[in-house]
Amino acid sequence: MNDDNSHIRAFIAISLPKEIKKKLHGLQEQLRKSGIKASWPKPETMHLTLKFFGNININKIDAVKTCMTKAVISVPIHTLYVSGIGVFPSVKKARVLWSGTKGQTNVLEKLVTRLEAVLFEDMGIEKENKSFSPHLTVARIKKSIFPKRMIKLIQEFKEFHSEDFFVSEIKFFQSELTPSGAIHKLIFSVPFKL
Repeated sequence: MNDDNSHIRAFIAISLPKEIKKKLHGLQEQLRKSGIKASWPKPETMHLTLKFFGNININKIDAVKTCMTKAVISVPIHTLYVSGIGVFPSVKKARVLWSGTKGQTNVLEKLVTRLEAVLFEDMGIEKENKSFSPHLTVARIKKSIFPKRMIKLIQEFKEFHSEDFFVSEIKFFQSELTPSGAIHKLIFSVPFKL
């Protein structure tokens, strides 16, 4: 957060049900046993990020809410599930270990495209250069892993998946960085209209 308290670090995301967080925690426990040197995000902080703002002026929060409300118009409630693992940026230089999402991802992609378009049209917020890749961060790798070992781990967990969960709203969070990890505070939710 900026010293003048006029900005907050913020993002738009989909929250995960407790059962999904529990399943991801189990995945983390299995991966820890493989000896990976990493930091492990707390399951309660896990979410599916749709748009990360970095620092945003608190005077723009109402405008963001308006944009989010416009973006969800005619977006149906849909289901997703967590599946497999992968790494960013590559197997050779793995820094982030994640689990992906599957299910009605076409609806999710439509939602993100609309959100990006409305934020740009109404607020001038630029679309990110990289394409949207829905994922849940499971670990931040601290010590490099041999590519062959990483490929073996990805293969080992390719069958990992959760139950389906419903997506019926998007949320705006404030994220405060602390020495013990990020603290996410829900500011507001925007439900899908039926």
